[in-house]
Amino acid sequence: MIGPKTVTELIGTAILVFTIQTTTSSTLAPLAIGGTLIAIVFAGGPISGAHYNPVVSLAIMLRGSLSFADMIGYWIFQLLGGVLGGVAGGIVSLDSFAVFAMAKEATLFQALLGEVIVAFVLCFVVLGVATNPKVEDNHYYGLAIGLVITGGAVAVGPVSGGSFNPAVALGLSISGGFSNLFYALMVSGCNFLGGVAAAGCFRIVLPSSGDGGTFGENMPLNAV
Repeated sequence: MIGPKTVTELIGTAILVFTIQTTTSSTLAPLAIGGTLIAIVFAGGPISGAHYNPVVSLAIMLRGSLSFADMIGYWIFQLLGGVLGGVAGGIVSLDSFAVFAMAKEATLFQALLGEVIVAFVLCFVVLGVATNPKVEDNHYYGLAIGLVITGGAVAVGPVSGGSFNPAVALGLSISGGFSNLFYALMVSGCNFLGGVAAAGCFRIVLPSSGDGGTFGENMPLNAV
């Protein structure tokens, strides 16, 4: 299970959550997070596919570009990376650990719906730019993915906390002493729901590539 791909997922997820942990109090957080994600997606894409998100791995597995066993390995190292990044970020932030929570004025339904929608958009974009043979070997996949997160952080972050990623939600919760863990678990479940919906919708809009096969070694996030 330990190998270049899973270690890349651990490192990339840790970098992502570290960035989130250290920028939560900044108005420029969406730019910092989105920019960092763009960089690490380009860096890790040729190695592991640069998912850094269990929901993305699930969507790509449902698309047929990742085996179930590899997905489980990715999940383990992504979650571990999320915790490590959260701990490191909290230490660097003068022992200030972010509490992942929704806005006080928001309802639980509003927060969870926002998480489902942005997770859906993220996975749909990932599948579109990284598993579609019509755009094979493109050079913009990292930018597209990072911009989704930037937009989601601006639009939904103030409502739900802006996770869109179980490794982020659980990483921040666990590193902060299991703070608001139940909410993090609910958000994670909603993120998975959005990912499954995205995979289903993408199979409808591009059925010719949804046969469970691989799409060639040049597909950016294709990890098989």
